[in-house]
Amino acid sequence: MIAVYTLATVWLLWVFFVAVMRLKQVRDSGALTLAQKVLGYPTLAVGLALDLVVHVVFGTLLFMEWPREWTLSERLWRLSTTGTGWRQRLALVLRVQLLDSIDPEGVHRG
Repeated sequence: MIAVYTLATVWLLWVFFVAVMRLKQVRDSGALTLAQKVLGYPTLAVGLALDLVVHVVFGTLLFMEWPREWTLSERLWRLSTTGTGWRQRLALVLRVQLLDSIDPEGVHRG
């Protein structure tokens, strides 16, 4: 049952990431409406809170190290660019497979 909750939580974090990246793209283009701000900014807040939980709990278990950053994205960036061994490989796979193509910049730096 814990595995189901873990997968659901990680999936939910990814869904929030996708939503926030789209909002960022619309904001950067200057087209973000007031209604989108009213609904979007709470989405950002909930996503950040969820990120903190996933980062501290699951990220710590997955990478077997205490967090040094505020978000899981920042940890994935650090490990994938300056890490070594299995942590670097795992962080790179997660970042490339789940985050990079969603980020409007094409590479998610955290």
